[in-house]
Formats: sequence, C-alpha cells, structure tokens
Amino acid sequence: MDRGKMSSSGRGGKSKAPQHPQDIFALGTKSTVVVSRDQEKRNIHKPSSSGVERKREGTSTFGAAPPTKRSRIGSPAEAVGGTSLEVDPVDLVPNVLQALDTHNSDKLLGLLTGSIRLLKSQRSKPDPILCMSMLYLCKIRPNMFAHDVVTQSLCTLLKREQGAAFKSKGNPLVFVLACNMLYAGHRDSNNWPDTFIKVYIEDALNERWWVECSWCKCLVENIATAFSTKTPPPHLIPSDSALAAGGTMSPSGSGSPLMGSTDDDPDNTDLEYTVFPRYSSSYETVEALVLEAIKDQIQRRAAPDAIGKGFLKLLSATCGFPEIRMISASRLEAWLHSGKLWRAAQELLAYVCCNADACGPTAARDHEVLAQLARMRLKTKPLQQAYQACLREMVSDSPALLRSVVTHTIYNELSNVRSPNNMAVLAALIQAQPQAVPAAMADTYQELVLRQEDYLRPLRALSRECVRAARADAQALVPLARALAMPPPHEPPQEIRERAFNSIADLFCCLCLVTASHSKHIPEYRQQLCVIQCCALGWLLDTAAAVYRPQRHDFQLALNKIMFVEPADTYSKPDNWPPESERALTYRLCCETPLPQNTLLRVIFIGLAKEIPVGPAETFELVEQLVRRACALPPDDTPLPVDKLELADYVFQLCQFTPPDNITLPPGYTAPPLAITSLYWRGWILLVMLAAHNPGGFAERAAAAYPTLRALVETCITSKPSVEWSNSAAEAERLEAERAAVLQLETHLAAASNAKLPITEHNSRLLSQLTTLDPLGPARKPPASILESLQQTSQALRLGRLLCRQPALLLELVERHGTRRAMPWLHQLLRHDQLELSVLPVQCLCEFLSAGGAGGEAGKAGELAAHLRRTVASSEEGARAVLQYYTQRLAHSHAPTRAQANRGLKLVLTQAEDTAEMDYNADVGPEEWLELLVQLRHWDAVRDEVLARLRAACLAECVPRHLAAYIAFLAEHADTLPPLVLDLSQVVMERQVVIGGVLPPAEPRAVPDRLQHRTLHAITSIFYTHLRKARSSGALTAEAGAEWGAGGAGGAEWGAGGAAAGDLVTLQWSSAAAAMPSVVAHAHYKLLCYGPSAYDTNQEMYSWLESVWVGEPPTAFAADGTTTSLLPDWLRLHLVRSARPALLELGLRALPAHKLALFIQTFGMPRSACSALLAALDACPTAAVLRLGVERGYMAQLLQVQRARGCTGGEAFAAALRLQPPPYPPDDTLFEEEPLPSEDEDECAPIPLVIQPEQVPALLTTAFCGGTYPGDLDEAFTELNANITEEVKKLRKNVPTDCPYIQRVTRFLQAADSTVLRGMTGAGHAAVLLRSLTLARWEPLREVCSSLLKQFKCPAGPVANLLTQLAAPERRATRTVPHLPHATKEQLIAALEAATPNTLEAIGNRIIETQNTRLVVDVISTLLEKNQQGAYESEVKVEVGAEPAPPHVFARRGLGCGLLLDWMSELQRETLGPQPERQMRLMFRSGSAAWRPLLVTLLAHRASWRTLHTCLSTLLQPNGGWAASGVLDFAETLMGSERVWQGRDRAAPKHQAPCHLHRLTHTQLEVLIKYIMEEASEAGPSLDSMRRRIEARLPLALRCAPDPPALLAAAAAAEPLLLLLLYMKVPKIRQLLMESAERPLTTCPLEGAEPYQQVAASSTSATDRVSHTLLTALAHPNKEHGKEANFKSWRLEAGVRSLWARVAGAGARALPLAGALLRGSVPAPARAHLLSALELLPDHELQRPDTSEEVQNILECFVQMAAAGGRERDRDSALQHRVAALMRRVATHSPPRTHGSLSALGEEPGAAPASAAPPPLALLALQRRDPPDDLHVYIQEIDQWGSRRGGAWGGPGAATALLRALAPLCAEPGSMTRTAALGLLTKLLPAVPDPTPGLDAIMECLDSSLPEVAQSVIDKLPELVVGMQEHAARILLKVFELGVRSRLPVETSLARSVAAINLQRGC
Repeated sequence: MDRGKMSSSGRGGKSKAPQHPQDIFALGTKSTVVVSRDQEKRNIHKPSSSGVERKREGTSTFGAAPPTKRSRIGSPAEAVGGTSLEVDPVDLVPNVLQALDTHNSDKLLGLLTGSIRLLKSQRSKPDPILCMSMLYLCKIRPNMFAHDVVTQSLCTLLKREQGAAFKSKGNPLVFVLACNMLYAGHRDSNNWPDTFIKVYIEDALNERWWVECSWCKCLVENIATAFSTKTPPPHLIPSDSALAAGGTMSPSGSGSPLMGSTDDDPDNTDLEYTVFPRYSSSYETVEALVLEAIKDQIQRRAAPDAIGKGFLKLLSATCGFPEIRMISASRLEAWLHSGKLWRAAQELLAYVCCNADACGPTAARDHEVLAQLARMRLKTKPLQQAYQACLREMVSDSPALLRSVVTHTIYNELSNVRSPNNMAVLAALIQAQPQAVPAAMADTYQELVLRQEDYLRPLRALSRECVRAARADAQALVPLARALAMPPPHEPPQEIRERAFNSIADLFCCLCLVTASHSKHIPEYRQQLCVIQCCALGWLLDTAAAVYRPQRHDFQLALNKIMFVEPADTYSKPDNWPPESERALTYRLCCETPLPQNTLLRVIFIGLAKEIPVGPAETFELVEQLVRRACALPPDDTPLPVDKLELADYVFQLCQFTPPDNITLPPGYTAPPLAITSLYWRGWILLVMLAAHNPGGFAERAAAAYPTLRALVETCITSKPSVEWSNSAAEAERLEAERAAVLQLETHLAAASNAKLPITEHNSRLLSQLTTLDPLGPARKPPASILESLQQTSQALRLGRLLCRQPALLLELVERHGTRRAMPWLHQLLRHDQLELSVLPVQCLCEFLSAGGAGGEAGKAGELAAHLRRTVASSEEGARAVLQYYTQRLAHSHAPTRAQANRGLKLVLTQAEDTAEMDYNADVGPEEWLELLVQLRHWDAVRDEVLARLRAACLAECVPRHLAAYIAFLAEHADTLPPLVLDLSQVVMERQVVIGGVLPPAEPRAVPDRLQHRTLHAITSIFYTHLRKARSSGALTAEAGAEWGAGGAGGAEWGAGGAAAGDLVTLQWSSAAAAMPSVVAHAHYKLLCYGPSAYDTNQEMYSWLESVWVGEPPTAFAADGTTTSLLPDWLRLHLVRSARPALLELGLRALPAHKLALFIQTFGMPRSACSALLAALDACPTAAVLRLGVERGYMAQLLQVQRARGCTGGEAFAAALRLQPPPYPPDDTLFEEEPLPSEDEDECAPIPLVIQPEQVPALLTTAFCGGTYPGDLDEAFTELNANITEEVKKLRKNVPTDCPYIQRVTRFLQAADSTVLRGMTGAGHAAVLLRSLTLARWEPLREVCSSLLKQFKCPAGPVANLLTQLAAPERRATRTVPHLPHATKEQLIAALEAATPNTLEAIGNRIIETQNTRLVVDVISTLLEKNQQGAYESEVKVEVGAEPAPPHVFARRGLGCGLLLDWMSELQRETLGPQPERQMRLMFRSGSAAWRPLLVTLLAHRASWRTLHTCLSTLLQPNGGWAASGVLDFAETLMGSERVWQGRDRAAPKHQAPCHLHRLTHTQLEVLIKYIMEEASEAGPSLDSMRRRIEARLPLALRCAPDPPALLAAAAAAEPLLLLLLYMKVPKIRQLLMESAERPLTTCPLEGAEPYQQVAASSTSATDRVSHTLLTALAHPNKEHGKEANFKSWRLEAGVRSLWARVAGAGARALPLAGALLRGSVPAPARAHLLSALELLPDHELQRPDTSEEVQNILECFVQMAAAGGRERDRDSALQHRVAALMRRVATHSPPRTHGSLSALGEEPGAAPASAAPPPLALLALQRRDPPDDLHVYIQEIDQWGSRRGGAWGGPGAATALLRALAPLCAEPGSMTRTAALGLLTKLLPAVPDPTPGLDAIMECLDSSLPEVAQSVIDKLPELVVGMQEHAARILLKVFELGVRSRLPVETSLARSVAAINLQRGC
C-alpha cells in the first residue's frame, strides 16, 4: 500500500480524541464551516487563506487512499490521474464556477476528477460538503458530467473495490451519488457508453451494491434497456424477503440518501426520471459483452454450488438475448433443485418463459429453449406449479408458442425419457385454454398418425392420461374431436392412408369411450358423446373420403364403429382398453347416447353422397338400427330430438330407386320416381318412430304434410286400419298406374341390356321390388307384412302411448272419426291398466266422458270424471283447458254435441261426494251446472273466457229453457257489458222463434210464466245497466268504436256467427249522448214491446227505459255526421203491435198515410192498436187518403171486420174513400165488457195515517225533546208538513181558513223553552217544518220567530237562517219588474241599462226566463262590447270638494258586468257560443276591460278541445289584429291547463320530450313569434326590458317548435334580439340557419348586432350548463389514479374545448367559473386541463372589457401557483411557459399588469411570442402526400409542436389547416402513418370549429375494404367521439352496422364510447 503519497487522500492513524458529531467539522483555525441538516440554513463560506492547513486537517477525517490495483474490467481513472487537481470541498463550487466563467476546461476537468478521486477515497464515510457540492454542480450544470473523462472517473466509483467487501457492508451513498450524477449527465443522450454495461455486469455478478438499490434505479433501468428483456407478471416471481438479503443494500429511508438512511422507510416515489432505449445502435456489442461475462462465469464456476444468486439475477435481467435464454434453459433443472438457488432459479424460469418468441427472428433458438424446458424433470410440487404457471403465462397470448409447447410436451411424453410432469403440464394448459390446447393436441395427433410408425396405442393412452390428469374432466375432448376432424396439413402418402384413416376413426371411438368412462357421473356426458359423434361423422362426410380414399369395407367399418354398432371387443383391440371389468358398462353408456337430428342427418348425407363408397341401402340399414336403438331409451331423456320436416325427404331419397349409370334410357323418356318397396315402407315406420318421440312439433307437421304417415299414426294409436284406406277404387287405380310405370321402366332397361324376352307381369323382376315414390300423395295402405311389423314395433317400443302425448293428433283423430262413429280405440286406450290418465290430453278425456262414459262402465267413467275434477281444481291451465273444450261445444250447430258438452260439464263440475248415484248417460241442461262454475277455485282466472263462450252459446242454443239459464247467469256475473248487450241484441232481433219461448208474450196471461218473467227481468237489467253507464260516460263514436270493436261472441275469436258492430250511430239526448250499434238501439225498442217484468220493482227499470227511448226519443247521427232514422218501418210496426200507449204513440208519430194503411192490413194487430191506426187515418188529409190507391171493397171489408172486433174510429177515413158505412153487427152487446164482481177489502191492507191538530204538540215534543210516539215519527211529520202546505196554499189564494195546524205549531213555538231550542238545533225535522212555514205570511208566527231568534244561541245554520227569514218583515218592491213578453234586442238593452244595482238581478232573471236564449246572449255581448269601448264612463269632471256621481251599473267601476258574465256562463255551454268571432273580440281585442281574463279562463276550462283549437287557429291567422298579451296568455293557459292534460302523467320522466300540444303550422308559428315581438315592444323602449319580456315567452315558443323545421320557421320569423335569445337556448338554430337556403349566412345570430349581444349576455344559455358541468367535473379531486383516470380527465377537457371552439361566446361566459375553480383547491393535473381550455379562447374574447378583469385574475392564479412551488424545476416546467404564452396574448390589452406577471414567472416582458403556425415543412409534406414512409415522421413532428402549444393548436386557422391536411391520411394502408394520423386527429378535433373533414375521414375509414383500416378507427372510437359529439350518433350507427355485417369486434369500443358520452351528461 503506497500510504502517504497524497496527504489529501491518506487516512491518518486512529486518534483517541473524542469524536465530534457528524454535522460539525473542524476545518481550520481562522474559518470554520458548520454543516447543518437543515437545508435552508446551510451556509457555505468562502475559502480562507489557510487552505493547506484545512486540507491537512481533513486527511484525518476521511477514508484511506483508494487501492492502486487495477480492476478486472479496467480502471480508466489512472489514465486521467495526471489531470486531477486537489481541491477543498468548500472551495469546489466557487472554483468550478470560476473555471466555467473563464472557459478553463482543463481546470474544470481537473477539479471534477479530483473531487471524484477524493470522493472515492472517502467511500466508507464521504464528506457531506463534498457530496452537496457535487450535487449542486450536477443540478446547475449536468452536461459537465457527460464528459468522457468525468464519466470514466464516475464509473470508478461504481466499480468493485477489492477487499472492501470483506471488511464491511459499505456505505451506499457514494454509489447513489455516482449513479444519479451519471444519469443527470447522460439523461438526454440516446447512446450511452459501453462502460455502463461493464460496471453493471461487474456489480451484478458480485455484491450488487447499486444494481438493486432503489435510489439508483434511474441509471439501472436505463442500462437495462440494452437487454430488451420483458418483465414477467409479479405473481410469477417469488415474493420472499430473504431473496433480497445478502449483498442487496436497502434503499435510503427518509429524505435524501446524503442525510443518512434507515431500513424502515424505503420511500423513493419522488424520483423523477425517464426510461427509453439507450443502446439501440449497439445491440451486438452489448450482447457480446454480456455473453463474454456469462460464459466466463460459467467456465470459472462449473459446479452448480459455485453459482451465486447474483449470477442468476443477471441471467434474468439479460433474458432478452436468445443465447442467454438457451444457456439458462439448459441449466435450469439443476439450479431449480439447488437448495440455495431455487428461488432465484424460479425467477429466471419466469423471465425465460416471458421472453420466448416463436414467431420472430429468434424463433429457432426459442424452439430449442422450449425443448429444453420440456425435458426438465421437476421433483417437488411447488416447482411443478411454478413451472406450469410460467407456461400458462407464456402461451396466453401466443398461439405459436402454445403449439410448440404442446408439441414438445407430447413428444417428450411419447419418448423413452419422458418427464413425469408432462401430464400435469397438459392438464394445466387445458384448464387455462380449453379450446386452443386441444386444437394444438389434435394437430400433433395428426402429425403422429401420418408418420411411418404406428402411434395409435400411445395416442390412446395419452388421451386417457390427459383426462385423468385433468381430474376426470372430459370436456376438453370435445374441442379435441372438433380439431381432429379438420383436414391434415398435407396429403398422406399412399402407403399409410389406410392405417391413418383407421387410426383417426379409432381415436374418435376412444374419445367417446374416455368420455363415458370419466364423465358418466355428470348429466352432460350424453351431450358430449353426441358432439363427438357428430364431429366424427362430419370428418367422414367432408374429409375422410377426399383425403384418405378408403375402401368400402373400411369406410363401412369406421362408420359402424363411430356409431357403436360393432361388438364391444372391437373397441379394445389396440391396447385392451377398456379393461374387461369396465368394458360392458362403458360400451353400454356409449350405445345409450341419444340420436340428435344433426347426427342423423349426417349419417343420411353419407349415404346420399356419391363420392362416398357406402351406398344408400347400407346407410338406411344403419339409420334404422340407430333409430330403433334410440327408441328403446326412456322417452323422458329425449332420445330422438327432431324438428326438421326435410328429414322425411332425405329418408325417402335413401329408398329411391336409381337406374344404373351404364344404361341409357330412350330419348324423351324420364324414369318415374320409384322406390324400393321394402325400404320405402320401412322408411314410413322409421318416420312413425321419429314422430312418436317428437309429438310436439315434428309429429303434428309431418302428419299434416304426409297423409300416409297420418294414417300409420292413426293405426298405431287405434290398433285398427285407418279410415283413410277405405277408398278401394282409388287404390286400385293407383296400383294399376304403378304397375304400368314399373313395367315400362323395366322394358326400357331390358332393351338397353339387349334382353330378348319381352317384359310382362309374370317374368318381371322389378314389379315386386319397386313402388311409386309419392310420399305427399294420398294415403296408401301398406302390405300386410308391413302392417304386422308396424304393430309389433308399436307394441315393443310403445309408439301408440308415445303418440298419445300430442293432443293435436288425438283431437284430429277424434274429429276425423266424427261424432257418430264408434271409437272403441279410445275406450281401449282409457281401459288400459298401465296407461295413466295424465298421459292423455285433456281434450280426449273430455270427449270420452261427454260421449256417455266407457260403454256403460260407471267405474271407469267415475275415475275419469274424478281425474278431470282434479285437473280443474289443481291448476289454472287445467281448468282453462277443460272448460275451453266443453264451452266451445256449447255453441256447436249440432244439438247432440251441445248435449254432450252439457253432460260433461255437469260431471266435471259436480263435487265428488255427489257422484255416487250419478247417471253418466242422462240428459243435462245448463241450469244444472251453471251455478257450479262460480264455486271453482280458479273461477276468477277463467271467468272472462267462460262468459264469452256462454254468449256464443246464446246465439246457437235452440232450447228456450237453456237459453233462459244462460241469460240469467250472464246477467248476474257479466262485467263487460257492451259485448254482452250486442250478443243479446242479436238474439232478441234475429232469433224470433226462440225468443218467443224465452220472453213472455205481449198480452198478459192469467198465470204468468215465472221463468219467462225472470228472463225478461235479466235482459232488462242488462240493458238498463249498460244504457245508464253509456249515457253517464258520454262516450262518442271514437271511444265507443273501441268499446264495441271487440264485438260480441259473434267475433272470430269464439267462432260463432253474428253481426258485426260496424254500423255505429251516435244518439243525442237533450242532456246526454252515447254511441252504440244500431241493432242495440233497435233491441231496446223491441224489448220495451214485451212490457215490464213481474220482478221489476215498481217498474223502475222499464219506466226509465221508456222515458229515455219513448218520452224523449234520441236523435241518431251516422258516422259521417248525417242524421239517420232510428225507427225503420218494421220497428214501428213492432211498436204499434205492442199496444202500449207510449210505444203506440211513438210508432204512429209522423207516419204517412200510405204506411198507416199498410200497417192496418197486417194480421194479428191488437184492437187498441187498430183503433189508434184508424184514428190516425181519420186525422190524415183527404188528399193523402185519396192518393193511397187502395181497393175500396177490400178496405170496406177490413173496416167491417175491425168493427166486429170492437175497434173504433175510421169514419173520416171511410168517408174520404167514399166507402159504404159498415153495418153494425146485429147484436150490439156482442163486444160489451161484463162488469167485474166487487172484491172484498183486504183486512191486512195498510191504514192511511191521519194527523189530527190535537196530536201536533205531542208530535213536536217527541221530535224535539225526546220520548215515544205511538206511530211512525217520520211518516207523521211528513203528513204534518203536507197539511201545513195545504193551509199555506189556501192563504196564498186568499181562501178563508182558520189554519189549525199552523196555529198549533205557532203556539208550540211560542211556549218553547231551552230544551226545545236545543232539540231544534240538532233535529232534522226542524228545518223541514220551518221551510214549510216560510211562505205563510202569518203575523203571529213572525213575532214568535223573532222571540225565538233572540233566544237562539246558534247564529248560523239552516234553522237559524229560516228563523231569520220568518222573523223579517215582508218587503214590497219599490220598483216593479218590467213585463217584456216579446221584446226586441234594443228594448232589452234599454231595460238593462235603466236598471239599478238593486233591480238588475231581478230584471235579468225575468229576461232570461221569458226571452230566447240566443237573444239574451246577444244582448249581453252587446253590453260587454259597450263596456269595453267605455260607453258607460262619465266624461264630466267633478268639482273639487263635490261628491262624485254614482257610476253606471255597467261602468268599469260598477258591478253589473259581473252579473252579465255569470249569466253568459250559465246560458251557453261553451264560452264562444253561437257567435264565436264576436265573443273572441271581447276576449282578445285590445282594451282595458278587467273582466277579459275571466272570459278567457272560462273558455280554457269549459270549452271542448275542438273549440279551443279553432279559437287558437283563428287567433294565429296573419293580420288578425288581436292583442298580443291576450293571445300569448291564452296559448300558455292551454299549455298548462289541467283539463287539456287530463289523464296524462303528472310526474313526467326527466329526459322525456314535451308533448307537441298545439301542433302549429309554420305560418301560425310565425304569427306567434310576431306577437312575442309585439309584446316585447310594448314592454318598453329599452332593450333590457324587451329581453326580460321575450325570455318570459321563450318557453312557449320552444314548446310550439319541437322539431328542427319548426325551429327554423321560428328563427326565420324572429327579429335579431329574439333570434339571439333563441340561439342561446337552442344552439343548433345556427346550424339550421346555415344549412337553410331561405336565410343567408350573414343573418346568423353571432354576426354583428353588438348591442343585442350585450343585452343577451345577462341571459342564460343552454351551453352554460354544459360548460359549468364539465368544468366542475374537471376540477373535482379525483381519488382514482392510473391510465383510466387520465383518460377520463382528457375526455372532460376535450368536451370543454370542443364546446368552446364550436359555440361562440361559450368560453367567455364560463370564465368566472373557471376563475373561481382556480382560486379554490384545484388538483395539480386539473390546472393543465383548465389551461388547455383557456388557451382555446380567441384573442377578442380574452381582450373584451367585460372579461379582461377575470382573465387577469385567472393568470394571477396561475402565477401564484407557480410561485408556491418554490423549486427551480417547477419554474422551468412546461406549464409556466404556456401560462407565459397566454399572458403575451393578453399583453396587448393590459401591458403593465401583464408585464408584472411575466416578470414573476421569470419571463421577459418584451420577448416575442412563439410562432402559432405549424411547422411549414411538415404541413407542406402532409398537404403534398409525400412518400408514406416519411409521413409518420412529419405527423410526429406536428404532434410534438402542438403539445408544446397547449390546447389551442395554434388557433382555429392553424388547427383547421392541419385537420384538412391530416384527414385523408387516416385511411392510409400503412399502419404507422394511419396510426399516427388517427392519434393526431383525436387531439385536433376538440380544437377546430368545424369537424366536418374529420367526420368524412372517419366515414371513409369505416367504409374501407381493408379491415385493418376500419379496426384502427374502432380502436380510437371513444377519443374520436368525444371530440365531435354532435356527430356521435351517426358515427356509432355506422360502427354498429359495420359490426353487424363484418366480424370486427366493435362491442367493446361501442360500450366505451357510450360510457364516454354518458360521462358528460351533466344536463
């Protein structure tokens, strides 16, 4: 050791003096340096003159001199040792700065290298001052440390120090300092020196002092980029803290590593550095250095124990080199099993797997790596799991690696040195990728099968072991089978084709056996077997024949093996698996597989394919065998699922006979379609089996399409020949045609084969073997042998029972047999002991039961009835099915069918305990079971259907008793009356005979029929209830049409006949209206003809109906509004025949003479009706009678007969016709009525109550004071009030009377006390009594009432009011009411004008009572018009002090107009009345009438919508001259009227569009806009008052213009101020105006009109909500971190910028909010986003007077934020430069204030702003479309330029120019140019005012024929949509259509785009 050579670097001897603390250093006698830990208080003094002494003293403090021995890699420090200068740490910074100022580079290098040498000597305990000085120099001048000499010197600090590692662990501060200084010096360099690699390798191979130090990662991670190593996921690297122990230094703790470190706080998250490739140009050099070091270590340390963890970690870090991966893979097995290296080796394994690449240039080496990995033999389970995890990660994203791994693993497994973990690896890979791994295995299988060696047995074993390793999960075999069915990669050689074909077929069978063996415990194993078989059949059909070209025997054998029809031993020949114990079970499981439709079709297609050697006959045999085997399986497992009807055609194609190909038939002859007879009929049996197992869909459709199949199905069910085979003549004719066709064909075949004998029926060979192939033809009867075979098959396979599961087949069979044909098969079917009733359909059971039981077997019928009762009671569906079957048959036209339905319903609905003695064949009526319906459990669910079918039964039932029962039941339980009334109306009007037996006759009988009267009462109640509801609802034709639209039971829904309800008429009464079919109205009249029912109490219903239809006959209106006659002649005849006076009068009303004469000649006319007709004829004019032209003799004889009957009248009629007077009968007493005998008075009749005057006090005492009364108190009081009323009438008529009852009441009241008064207050009789006495002007009574009123304590109430009225003296009117019986309009006006306020009401009431209503309304309107014109206002001035004259009664201050308005509202139903225009002038003309709003309110709330719409249309006509405020108020009233919105939702959804209520035309909308402007002009001359008035009407205008055309019309009619306010509420108006051809662009709202813009600035805008929402969301602290959070913030910023760029003024309006947010607590990232949005504002908005102050405040906020950072690097950040650039833009408006802010930022106020134009060369290159290879470079240059310019991109002009130049490049075929262009497009779109070029570019990319071009846009879709949200719908629709018609994955992008748009839904 050359100790002492340098005094400054030597280490002194150990001193026993006390050591000073670390922060105090003795540096000399004259000057000291105090170093404090506080960085702010540390002060570095200038050097003193005694520097030598200070150096000398410092030698005892620092470490010894560095070793002189050269390191192994090289020590460049010795080469520069001569240039090093000794320096004092305190003087280092001043000297270096001085050298920099003097440009003395030698001195500078000497000072730096000397400092480094000094620092190296103090490695164990460096001087803090020296360290801080070096760091300071590195901070201010980092480029000094990039010098080669300095770099080499710093590298000596990182080199390994010999001997130091054995003495102590060392101090990491020197390493940290050296690494950070090296990084700082070379931070901006792309090519770093190789020395870094050398020192890195040296430290990584040894102690790893700084390689694993987290404070050095800025240098280490950049050095590691030279290796191009991918980092595996964290879960693959073992996380054990012990792995980091031993040679790994802990990172620095709190604060800086220079201030000491602790192991507890390794926080180094504040390090800021960048990592990018530094050795991209020296890849080979780095690889050579690494390989040299690695190989040197391997040679020196050959033994595994000599390898350290550092070496393995270095291998992990350099795994990016293929040679390193190869070296590592070859030695990994030994390292993994090493006790101290296995964790590091496991990490190395993860790095090797993650860096392997099977597709790049290193693919060959990586395949060798994979082979090495596959040969590893891992012994412990943790290592195996880690190895499997690494393999899963390696193959997760690389199919090529997956294929290679699987191949190497399988080959290793099949080799002699196989690894024990091969199966575990395959199982793990299968679980990770269950589809891709089996496909890779299949590829390997095919490779092995096509080899010369036979690999069948190993592959079978491998398949079993894979499933066993996967823990009995055989699902992977399904994708293996699919992949195995694919064609091989190349055509196999000729010599191995047969073996390869058999091997693959055997593998398919093996897969089925393995699946059955390992998955039989799961229910899906059958489905898996079916899929494997289907794949195998697909292989046979598509691949096997074309590739392997097998022989017929081999193909047939393979087909039989795959379908498991060969013996069980055939499948175990290769390797004796399955073993003997499991063979039978496994084989049976495979045979019990269902036969799906796809499998069956593929087998059939194999037989039909001509290129396949197996013929159709052999295939048919196999298909039949498979179908029979599947039929033997349980039906519940669905063994034969079939739904395609084409399957039958394919089956018959297998049976078709085809002539040989070598025989040529004669020209013009076409062979008829023939089939092989045996196969043909066996094919029908095959279809029957398929139909039996698919009764739901296939059987029903096949039976309908194939008559022969339908007949065979019938044979299976009935066990009898089908009824369709009975046509023997047609069958014989068909057989003859078939015989001739076969003989002709055989003749032509024999002629072609040179046969000599002619073909006849005797020597024909084909006649017995062929038959006609016509499956769709008529049903053919099969031969007897086929029928016998069908019966055997049906019995063995239970086909009949299976076919019975389909109700449609059985019901069709029942209907085909007919109701009169015996059906013993149904009895046998039900008599079957083993057949459960639940198997058969409910309809068949109902048919059997209703037909009279099982042939008299009461026991079976009882069981069946009990089963149906349980079905009805158990479920709603069962009840509906049973009742539907029976009730449908109640309306059948066949009477026995209706009887059976009645019988069945009685049996089903009767309770179980009542059926012991039941007769199952008795006739039953509906009255026996109707009441049982209500007792059903599910009656409420089936009620509507049952009632509808009962209505249909009313139209078909012919038994009166049954019809009466139906009507009574419907009257009691029906709720829906219109259909019922319609059906009953049809019954009444059309079924005359039946209704005559149901309803009582018109002439009353001596003993009325109770049933008929009950039926009449039921029908009357139905009609009565319905008519009341119809009149009360007042439904007009539209609503009534919907109500009657369903019709009655005559509708098609229930299948009964009847008239439609199409002839609706509207009936108008005086106080009600209703709409109904005319047949219903006629039925009401006809029902009235039957008279009242005996059960109609007091004839209430009949009287009301008579008053409605007869007393006030309605007026009928047709659908077109014309008046129609409600009483046709035939109905009038019914009314006349009824002989009821009211109906008779109605029928004869306005009847002409000729019809009267016709009616009188009708037979069966009652006497009273004939008398009325004769009287009507007598009243006819003589001329009308003479014009009749009747035969005089016949008419005379008719009159004579009617006279004989007792009719009266006809004298004038006979005289007019000059008929002979009819001779009277000889006996005048012939028709006299005999007097009736007197009846005895009934003793039990009620005695009328009589109240005597003496009983009055007792009655009043009982009523008011309590007690008992001997009679009915209420009846007695009624009688008392009646007597008092009679006395009052006499008093009013001045009839002398003593009034005993009034006197008694007066005396009682005179003597009343407090008890009586209290009783009068609470009793209800007092008010009635006093009201009766009110009209009695009885003086004593007045005095008594006055006395009582004084004692009365209740001043209010009916009793007190009546006492006050009785006590008041009688007043005489001072002025009599004028009597105006027939006054004119002028007289009425004069009378009302002359009235006083006291007499006006009386005069008006008299006028209303006596005059015409229209005249009165006209008078009131005239008075109101005069009031509006001011005609009643006094113009005479009143002198001062004089009392003004009272106003006129109709003056504006008078009260008469209120009475006029009240009278008008009562006299007319709608406010407009008969003169709408006149009354509209009262409401809407300009004037100051205070009553006008009342009229408008009455109009809005009482008028119909038609009237309101007419009124509004009139008001909105051009040049109307109405008052603007009145019209607008009326329109707003309609908009919010509750009556108009009645029935709508009160709380509408938030985003629901408002209803377009007014539906104004564009002309009306323009008039409305003009009214708004007119009202605004009236508001005042100032623009602000106009703005406020217009804003109040804007909601109305927008509600009336809901769509773009209406908005455009409103905008076209608006003036500038209104147009500007409309634009602020609906910004799209600008675009509509720009696109419109009617309005030029110069009139857009933002062009000019500066005063209007200033006024509108104080109004709200639609964009304000959006801007504020986005700004608030942008400034909100985001707790989330990561890439998605950054994207979210960027999308919000893009939304703000795009809004401000495309809506003028939106940014300026949002400046106050932006300033407020910045003055709050805004996160640091949000500042940059807010600044980007502010940069987008144009200069004129930033420099506006109203926004300049806010802009200055915002800039000051940014300046304060920058000053608060306090660090130099913050001041140099890009954010401050952008703020300074924004300030320079504002500087032209307020220079002094802005210059101060620029100075605070360290910027020069006078500096010129950066250029806003994009790079010209790059822009020109984009515009010229330079060669595509260089375009992406220019795009990147523009991208970097724009990022420096912030969010404005140079302003709107520059951004638009860039967009136009960039848009065509988005569809470039080159990926680099296209990707760069799309990336730049996403940034440009938010900054341009018009994104149309970008939209066109996106649409062009989506329409491109290159999928990669469209995919590029789809990947960028969320960012593109955010930048142009106005076109988002169009873009998303285009992408969706693209995803539908192509295979591009658009779902994720669409979801992300919608999420990005929803993120900005703030309003």
